[in-house]
Amino acid sequence: MHKLHAALFCAAALALGLLASPTKAEPLRVVVSIKPLHSLVSMVLDGIAEPYLIVKGASSPHGHALRPSDAKALADAHAVFWIGPNLETFMVKPLESLPVSARVVALMDRGAHSGHVHSGVKDAANKGTDAHTHEYKDSTDRAHEHGHEHEHEHGDVDPHIWLSPQHAVEIIEHVAATVSDIVPAAADRVSANRDRAIEELIDVDAEVRRLIKPMHDEYLVTLHEAYTHFTNHYGLRDFIALSVTPEHKPTPGRISEVRRMINEYFVRCVFAEPQFPDTYVRLLTEGTRAQADVIDPLGARLRPGPDLYPQLIRLMGFAIRGCYEETS
Repeated sequence: MHKLHAALFCAAALALGLLASPTKAEPLRVVVSIKPLHSLVSMVLDGIAEPYLIVKGASSPHGHALRPSDAKALADAHAVFWIGPNLETFMVKPLESLPVSARVVALMDRGAHSGHVHSGVKDAANKGTDAHTHEYKDSTDRAHEHGHEHEHEHGDVDPHIWLSPQHAVEIIEHVAATVSDIVPAAADRVSANRDRAIEELIDVDAEVRRLIKPMHDEYLVTLHEAYTHFTNHYGLRDFIALSVTPEHKPTPGRISEVRRMINEYFVRCVFAEPQFPDTYVRLLTEGTRAQADVIDPLGARLRPGPDLYPQLIRLMGFAIRGCYEETS
């Protein structure tokens, strides 16, 4: 009997000991849709977690197909960051099947005609963090000065919101608020990462503004509609777009129309994109004064990670400045 009591006592003590022992914290699992957004999230999560990227390489989010590994990452995620259904349409149904516990953050306000970073991200924004607001004094002084010269067909909204550094700052603040709410113990690290990331973006923004200043009154041509937030932010004329998305092949009539505009507006450059074949650039520039160059709104050729977004914006500035210098 004493042996039985002793055995029961030992078992109870072991159970109590296991309950009292601190358990190792479960690692934060974050999934992000596209490379520029993944970069911004990575800045916030530096030293905390490594976010999972869905659209890798030079793939376009417009026609992406979810892989089994992506579906598993989504199913296991504590938080998912995406722009919204106007861009990553392939994510709509998979996100509907996620558990209620997963924090799904769509960063674009679908109700805004021009597209804005969502101000009420599920209920995560401004909870558990001392969110800062960083303002650009002259970021949009000349925004939309020249008016819209073509309509968008992403549901009347340009979803490429990250191409405005001002929107990128807002994204960083929302991501920081969400992560701090999920992992309060990491709030101090998140705040420090947030502030450091925003300062870097402010510096890059000022650099790009200086680079492209001579091009404010120039017309430029791109192969798909993606740049409204960029041109508005920097006070440039709206870029003339050949097509709506990389998946929409331009008609011969549209190609002829853009060629006419290149000659009429004395367009200096036609920018190729990694998602498009070079054939279109040759068709547009042949027999005109326009030069061909490359611009990459998704960072298709850049390594994923926290450095990608600053590099992406800086390279866009260099491409536009290079166009000016080569054609002057």
